[in-house]
Formats: sequence, structure tokens, C-alpha cells
Amino acid sequence: MLFQRSIPNLALLVATTLCLGLATSACTPSNSTSSTIPIAANQSQSQKAKQNFGDEKANVVRIGYVRWGLLPLIKERGILERELAAKNIKVEWVGPFPAFAPVLEALNAGSADLAAGGDIPAISGLAGGVPVCFMAYRPAVPQAEALLVRTDSPIQKPADLVGKKVAVNRGGWGEHLLLKVLEKANVPNEQVQRAYMSPTDAMPALIQGHVDAWAMWDPGLAIAEVDYPIRRIASGDAAPHYGVYVVHRQALLDKSSAIHAALDLIKQEGEWATANPRGASAVLQKALGISPKAAKRTSERVPVENVLPLEPRVLTNMQKSADWMLEQKAIPKRVDVADSVCPNT
Repeated sequence: MLFQRSIPNLALLVATTLCLGLATSACTPSNSTSSTIPIAANQSQSQKAKQNFGDEKANVVRIGYVRWGLLPLIKERGILERELAAKNIKVEWVGPFPAFAPVLEALNAGSADLAAGGDIPAISGLAGGVPVCFMAYRPAVPQAEALLVRTDSPIQKPADLVGKKVAVNRGGWGEHLLLKVLEKANVPNEQVQRAYMSPTDAMPALIQGHVDAWAMWDPGLAIAEVDYPIRRIASGDAAPHYGVYVVHRQALLDKSSAIHAALDLIKQEGEWATANPRGASAVLQKALGISPKAAKRTSERVPVENVLPLEPRVLTNMQKSADWMLEQKAIPKRVDVADSVCPNT
């Protein structure tokens, strides 16, 4: 049976390489009722955060991360720690987290200073009151996201999803991509059932036929396409998603020099990864514990890991996403993206 092979191993693989840190957007639990962090909880946590930052030395930078993108590659290489140590700055890695949403919670509680993740969950966090600001971004890579189906599926295009069940992560890149793809195909949202689940559950669910399609991003997308009989019916062109670097506002006040020094080196590491895709692929394979083919596919599809200053075009696109999320009632209040950029960025 084509789709019955290695299901226990698959679950283990996904658990270790995806939910230990993929979800850019979020490995949100399937029973989650909100993608934003409760505002009431933020009010009490923000007071604790101020105390936490007050207790932290100005030369310690705590970096929250999920295991996708540039940060795990940087952690694996170890150059950031060595370079900053020469400047009497200590790096503490906070994670890996199963999603960007809990990274934002760590930032909100004052347990982390700096982090990177997806623009959509970051907007959700801001709407929920998380006191962070945007410092930089990573360009969108539409080919690194896709709607997937099994190779033997009769589904050939997004319009064929009517009456079908699609696995997505609630409030993250996956759900946003699905809704935008349906909008572009003139398919009403209510005609397609969304099954909220993490990548840990979604890949086996698709392979075993419990769902008809799945919205996913790299490296989980690469793992699915390289190692399993899965194909895409749409890519991420309908919803370009940016990677974003955020910092807690209080941390930026208390340890500005250290945070800027860390970000400068992160930018240099991004330039190295962009200029050395083969080397970056090898480091990524080791950092994530994925197959060489999946690592190579991911590196080929994400040729640019540059950490760039925010520009008007990017802020405009992010604002459109934030306004669309408000229209869809995915966030409780409007987020002004321009006002969420860090001072002097």
C-alpha cells in the first residue's frame, strides 16, 4: 500500500523535525480557540517582564527560536556566540519552541529579548498586546509554501477543494495561505472545511487519507515532497509571507547596544548562508535532523536568508495582511504595522 509505509517512523520524524520547531506560524493545538495571546494575561505578564528585564544584565541577549529558518543554522554554527563573546556579550538560546506563538509568549513574559518567526503570528501577537517591535525582515519565498495533496488524489486545482477537508495551523501561515488561495480561485471559504492541526498530525493525516489537503511550508514541505508521495496544487504566490525579527520594547531600551550587535552578526550569518547554499544545506541538515535531499531542497528553494531593513513596500504588504486578518475576525483589533517598527530601525 503506497500510503501506508513507515507511518510510525513518519510520526516520529515529523515530531522531531517539525513540531520541535517548525511552525513559523504556529504548531497551534488543534483545540485552540484563538491565535492571539490574551490581552488580560499580557497585562499581568508585562509587569513581570519589566522585573525580568531589570534583573538581566545589559550584556546578555536571549534569543527565542523555532527550528526553521536562519536562527537554528546560526546556533549550529556557533559563530554568533564566539563573536559576541569577544565584545563581552553573552548569548542565551531560548527554545526550541513548537511554534512562534509560544516564542511571543516568552517575549511577553520577559524570558526572551529577540526572536524571529512569521509575519502572520507576529501580527496576531501584536493584536493581543505583546510589547514587541519589528527590527528587520526576511524576503517572502512563495515557492517554499504550498497546498499539498496525495499523488493519487483527484484534486488538481484549488477549485477542486470544494467539499474537502484541508489541514492548516490555526492563525498562522497555513490557514492564511489556504484562505488567500481560495479567494483567488473565487471559492467561498465556507465551502472548504478547515481541520486545525499541527504539522505533527497533519502530514500523517494527509498520507492516511484523514484529510484531503494540507497547507505547509519548508522544511516540512520539502520533507513531504522529497520523502513521500505528495504533490502541490498551489504555491504561496497568493499570500507572500515574510520572516520577521522582533524584539521586546523594554529589552531594546535596557540593552540596545547588545541587541544591535547581535542583529548585525545575524545579518552577516544570513549573508553567509545566501552566498554558501551548499554549506548552509549541510548545516541545516545537521541542525534539523532531516534527510540530505530535504535539506538540499529547502536550501535551493530559500536561496536568500538575508536579514534586511524594513522598507515601505514590505510594511504596506504586511499592513494589508493585518487588515485582512481583522476583516476575517482572526485578530481582535487593528494592528498599525508602521507604528510597530522599532525606533531608529
